Amino acid sequence: DLTLGTDPELFSEFYQPLSFDSRWFVAPRIDMAQSNLNVFASNDTVARLRVSEAETGLDVGRELGNIGEFRLGTFRGIGEARVKVGDPALTNIDFDTGGAFASLRFDTRDDAQFPRSGVRADLRWTLSRPALGADSEFDTVEGEASASWSRGKSTLQLGLAYATTLESDNTVQDFFPLGGFLRMSGLQRGEISGPHAALARLVYYRRIGDTTGGILDTPVYVGVSAEAGNTWQARSDMSFDSLIMNGSVFAGVDTFIGPVYLAAGFAEQGRSNFYLFVGEPPR
Repeated sequence: DLTLGTDPELFSEFYQPLSFDSRWFVAPRIDMAQSNLNVFASNDTVARLRVSEAETGLDVGRELGNIGEFRLGTFRGIGEARVKVGDPALTNIDFDTGGAFASLRFDTRDDAQFPRSGVRADLRWTLSRPALGADSEFDTVEGEASASWSRGKSTLQLGLAYATTLESDNTVQDFFPLGGFLRMSGLQRGEISGPHAALARLVYYRRIGDTTGGILDTPVYVGVSAEAGNTWQARSDMSFDSLIMNGSVFAGVDTFIGPVYLAAGFAEQGRSNFYLFVGEPPR
């Protein structure tokens, strides 16, 4: 998988079943990515970092029918965080990562990009340990779920996400970022981040035009979203009063090379963002 643009990424995995009819598999992988991340002091942005990471891993898992999978894996990587905007005197960071994870995923959606029905749920537990090569020791739990319902050409989708850090001494590059299309659409990608994050969104979209069912058929969708979420430095700070409201309007075309989106996002205090991209919206 190759992603170009604001957050470039190169990911490759070799998926190997352990026998012809086995649901067990092994999957060595490699991942290289860059992203922007803001640094805060007393809720004020003091710098914007460019985080670069390269990671290798080995996973072992089992398919759960045709709707899910369970994985266990280990990983080892290196990275750097360089000051992109801010005081030049701020220290750049070089870091090592290493640890293990367990993940569980279910997906009953009828379409990966514009589902009309079904549920997708992901749960992941990650531990970072110096004994496995990491600079920092911490545990994280991440969960995300979405469900879609349709009537006629209209679809309503509800999504919830939560991430928290347990017994943390982690550093800024390990924080959970929010910002971007359908992840606080009025904020830039990675504009807010912290060791604890939560997000809820309600998305409505409608397929417009008639379909011929032919090879040149390109379904077009228009929609709106309402989103609420935030990140926090301490779990005790989490509250409904601190949620930031966002929303978006968008148009999407489901082409043979993947979805193409044109969107505008809006946040509190008159903030806005505009998006044009090809591919699935970043999760």
